[in-house]
Amino acid sequence: MKRTALLFFLTGMLMLPAAAQEKDSIKVEALLQKASALPGDSSRTMFFARQMLGVPYVAGTLDEGKEENLVVHLDKVDCTTFVETVLALALADKDKERNFGSFKKALQHMRYRGGVLNGYPSRLHYFSEWIKDNERKGIVKERTDEFSTLQQELHLNFMSTHPDSYRQLKDNPSLVAEIVRQEQALNGSVVTYFPKDQLSYPPYKLNIKDGDILAITTNITGLDVVHVGFVCWVGDTLHLLHASSVAKKVILDPQPMYDYSKNKRTHTGVRIISVL
Repeated sequence: MKRTALLFFLTGMLMLPAAAQEKDSIKVEALLQKASALPGDSSRTMFFARQMLGVPYVAGTLDEGKEENLVVHLDKVDCTTFVETVLALALADKDKERNFGSFKKALQHMRYRGGVLNGYPSRLHYFSEWIKDNERKGIVKERTDEFSTLQQELHLNFMSTHPDSYRQLKDNPSLVAEIVRQEQALNGSVVTYFPKDQLSYPPYKLNIKDGDILAITTNITGLDVVHVGFVCWVGDTLHLLHASSVAKKVILDPQPMYDYSKNKRTHTGVRIISVL
């Protein structure tokens, strides 16, 4: 391991409270051990996602403490941390060491811009940037343009115009200014989305697979994505395996994806991201 990477890794380890490290370390290593018995062609992403069914939904778990630390929770997640936790487990399963250290290294690499934890602004807050950054890292690949030509131009400003909704930004104009710079760097980008009225398509028309990520796009001013989860086909019907704020836990949603989104006026469609 290169010296710089080792420094960031060890710093992340020290930032985690000892009790949390032990509890989550035991869970992670038990899951990795369980995954070692899977056939080689099994989807690790879906395996780990299903292992988290029933985990409580809790919003704002990354905003604990005064400083930006590498937060690890396998006992409570929101929609984004659920996706990140599952992918970090799948990446750790590919790692030579296959241990808690592998998991934390993968989680930090995925959650932060360029994999570097350097304060609150270094976190990938907007999912459009999360996709872009993790494509560069070779973790995911967006495939939406294979299925749709509908596009939207990004005009992101929700965080900077609602600073009181974010503990770190409230009464902190210097951090807000940094978030504004990040929003401006993304604004003007054109992204493709798949319309929600076509989410009833069967697998032969919508060639996406279990374990792909669905990011729900929105018409809410200043935002790009309002929810994320994993594709899960039930027969020929597309469902979402996700951390649900309604059910208050990780579930395989009983509603087909089409029904889940059709009456939500703020949903416009989905972006489709494959895990590499």
